[in-house]
Amino acid sequence: MILRLLLLSIAAVSLFGQGGRSGPQNREASVSPVPFERILDANKEPQNWLTYSGSLNSRRHSGLTQITPANARDLTLKWVFQSRSLDKHEVTPLVVDGIMYTVQSPNDVFALDAATGKTIWQYTHKPAEGTRNPCCGNLTRGLAILGDKLFLAALDAKMIAIDAKTGRELWVTQVADYKQQYAMTVAPIVVKDKVISGVAGGEHGIRGFLAAWDVNTGKEVWRFYPYLAQASPAMRPGSTRTANPAMPRSTVARRSG
Repeated sequence: MILRLLLLSIAAVSLFGQGGRSGPQNREASVSPVPFERILDANKEPQNWLTYSGSLNSRRHSGLTQITPANARDLTLKWVFQSRSLDKHEVTPLVVDGIMYTVQSPNDVFALDAATGKTIWQYTHKPAEGTRNPCCGNLTRGLAILGDKLFLAALDAKMIAIDAKTGRELWVTQVADYKQQYAMTVAPIVVKDKVISGVAGGEHGIRGFLAAWDVNTGKEVWRFYPYLAQASPAMRPGSTRTANPAMPRSTVARRSG
């Protein structure tokens, strides 16, 4: 009897260590590819939310009409997604063909059945040890989708592509050095065949930039610095900040593409 209890205890610990409490094994999400044309015409699909802010004009307005001032009081709770993170949440989920893609802070991506709230798959990214907490918390504000790929701008300054159907990691690009206090919390956007994002960390003296990456390879296509290195807060006359030694001293750099 004691031996049986011991074996059960070992099995339970093993299951917990392997993520047994996180739910069933990953399944495949039944979602259609999202070409850039769908994102351009996102307003024609009010049942979906294909990009951060809803469409490329960033109005954050839904064209759905089922909820009105007359029936709003009749709304009832249907399901709850319980986060296992104690970090704050500021994510705007994507909704594609009945699948909701959201983030458990800081960088765990979930595909949920939008009708039931059940988890279809989970992708976990643990930011590198030593990643600094940026101004606004350990979080991600959203994802981007193009074709069959999701894009995550991770806290430790990585751009990550994930298979939208399976949650499988496709590629990872180190965007900047998190040890120099660069971070990423923004929701990326996609334009044609590129995923675009900026970086966080300005309050720590980094030199901010926007960059674009090839959606298929993760290779950086261009980078744009919106101001001269000498204009950064750490280098202004009278500033008490110390300039980041990794900050380039070049003028504005931009590559076409």
